[in-house]
Amino acid sequence: MQKKLVQSSLALTAAAALGLGSAFVASPAMAADAGPQKLDVQSDAQVQKALSDIDGVNAYGAKGGKLNIGVEKKTAEVKDLEKKFTNIDVTVGVKELKRYAETDVVGGAGYLADAGAGAGACSTGFSGWDGDGKPVVLTAGHCSKIIEETGDITGDTTVNETEEPKSAPANGGEGFKASGNGVLGEWGFHSYGSGDLLDGSEDPSTAKDSDIDFAVINVDESKYAAKNGVTDWTSADSNDLSTSLETDITKVGAHENGTVQKSGRTTGLTEGEVFTEYNDKFDFANVGGYWVHGFGVTSSNDKPFSQPGDSGGAVFQGDTAVGVISGGGPLDESTQFGWVADLDHSLEQSGVDFNLEKPSDETPEAPAAPEVKDQTIKPNGDVKGKATAGAEVKLDWTPAKGTEAAKAQAAKEGSETVKADEDGNFTVEGPEAAGDYDYTAVATVDGQESKTAEFQVTVEEEKTETPAPAEREINVDPKEIVASDFVKEDKGVTVTVKGFDEGEKVTLKVASGPENVEGITLDETANADGVAAFSIYGTSEADPSVYLGKYDVTVTGANDTEEEALAGSFNVVEDEDGNGGGGNDDGDNGNNDDDGNGDGGDGGSDLPRTGAELTGLAAGAGLLVVGGAAVVLTMRRNKKN
Repeated sequence: MQKKLVQSSLALTAAAALGLGSAFVASPAMAADAGPQKLDVQSDAQVQKALSDIDGVNAYGAKGGKLNIGVEKKTAEVKDLEKKFTNIDVTVGVKELKRYAETDVVGGAGYLADAGAGAGACSTGFSGWDGDGKPVVLTAGHCSKIIEETGDITGDTTVNETEEPKSAPANGGEGFKASGNGVLGEWGFHSYGSGDLLDGSEDPSTAKDSDIDFAVINVDESKYAAKNGVTDWTSADSNDLSTSLETDITKVGAHENGTVQKSGRTTGLTEGEVFTEYNDKFDFANVGGYWVHGFGVTSSNDKPFSQPGDSGGAVFQGDTAVGVISGGGPLDESTQFGWVADLDHSLEQSGVDFNLEKPSDETPEAPAAPEVKDQTIKPNGDVKGKATAGAEVKLDWTPAKGTEAAKAQAAKEGSETVKADEDGNFTVEGPEAAGDYDYTAVATVDGQESKTAEFQVTVEEEKTETPAPAEREINVDPKEIVASDFVKEDKGVTVTVKGFDEGEKVTLKVASGPENVEGITLDETANADGVAAFSIYGTSEADPSVYLGKYDVTVTGANDTEEEALAGSFNVVEDEDGNGGGGNDDGDNGNNDDDGNGDGGDGGSDLPRTGAELTGLAAGAGLLVVGGAAVVLTMRRNKKN
């Protein structure tokens, strides 16, 4: 049988992005006879088992938690599948499509391919350059294959000449006439499906992301020059399609919903609509018996988006290349369907280095090394330098060996890349831990790296100032009190101290006094202002004279020594001798704020003297927040009595 490129039938299929191979996750097997269940579409094993008895699946995908399949008609097996699982979505009327196997050097032109004794024509997709600056053309992978009428692939075709534009079908001609410009080039990368022919009984989940319909022609530079852009075929009569470019292509990207354009040697420049509803379900199409990743496009029968011979043709939206024509056919009585091999996916899977602009033949000059000096900073301070304006500057640092920073647990090596501003200045945050750090800096411009600059950064140890302790004071109010007042609860003597830590335990002792009065020890807690207060009064109202005399008091904090004690005193005098008053004591500690006016400095007289009830009034007592302690001095019986 004569080998040739044929237009065999195909069927559309799709597979979800997560529905293949290692993207599946295992899950428990489903119990038998448990009624309708939900199929775990993320389980490779469950999907394969569910579809093992289903023939004629022409579209496949796992999206939105559903298993989506497309069939030409709903068979008994398909109906049973719907009954068995609650998340099966079946699209009926998905027919087979024809593979486009006919195809210049701007996008959308035609080229010929030899298939042994036969020949065919396909369309160019997009012209550009590989990583070495060599011209290349992107097209459909099946154009590189010798495909028998059975659909079997028996070898590779050979790239021949470009097609004469004025005789191409897109210009009203019959096509297949060589341009006479010589062989276009030879195949580079080319792939069509997985290489295994589908006969309709296979498990659709065998589709893989690497199943693409994509090829690269390495253009013969001695005969052709790649020119970016897609032709609209209006200059076909001149045989120079490069003078009628519909648009310049500036980038490769994913398709968007809406109108999409195509240029090919059979139907010329056409428009279609991205088939959103269909693409939401399916990712793969069964193109001539081979899975192909891509997306669907619809058009009217009288203005078809693509036809045989448009295979490999450029599919674009604005200035974005989105794919090459793979296959198509009738969708219904009034609508045509086209399948596009998505270009971004195909390039990613193939690993092909494709550029829409020719890489420069000259290697850019390496930028100068960054200008940096040894510098001293505070923790997390700015490390500064200068480089070529707009350069990407990569800084690496490690604690200098043998330094405290190297020993410190907080000291770490690091790396950061920043961009120099229009004046070339750059700044990066420095380390936190104190010590010396060895730095390197490299500037990169247009892919070219500078020499390495080395410098050292010293991070100063952060000095924290310890606030000076508040000056301690003691205030005894009054310093002299008549006996008749001393035995009244609402009077008595108040001892107020300040300068302690919040929450510190403060202890007052009556160190000495009249022989017939017992000494006392009181504990109080300093408030938020470092203040504590104590109230002292007598209880023997019947004979106040028993309290006559001088009383010495000391006040210490929890961690104080006896030498650090605050000292004060007060006198209880007979009524006719008392003159009241108060103020800071002239104690041994020297903390005397008395100005000599008898007003007690900060004025204990501003504090309410409420005796034993002082604690209860703490919240409303001037300097007192925590409150104070009240004590009662009791008379000791005289042994002589």
